[in-house]
Amino acid sequence: MERNGAGLATQSNAFDKVKSVLLDAYRLGIYTENPVMGVSPRSTTPSARSSPPPPSSVTYAPRVTTGSA
Repeated sequence: MERNGAGLATQSNAFDKVKSVLLDAYRLGIYTENPVMGVSPRSTTPSARSSPPPPSSVTYAPRVTTGSA
């Protein structure tokens, strides 16, 4: 998610959703052991070196062509 430019709030929300789905599956008896026991969200912000910056708009800007007719 970091490589795709997802913010920390988005990552946290995704983690919470997956965790709740797995916990519900455990409560319904689909899993015999709690799959989220001992799993915790990331507690620190990743360093700038661990994730590349999001792509700039210059990278995806259409080429400007000048045509002479």
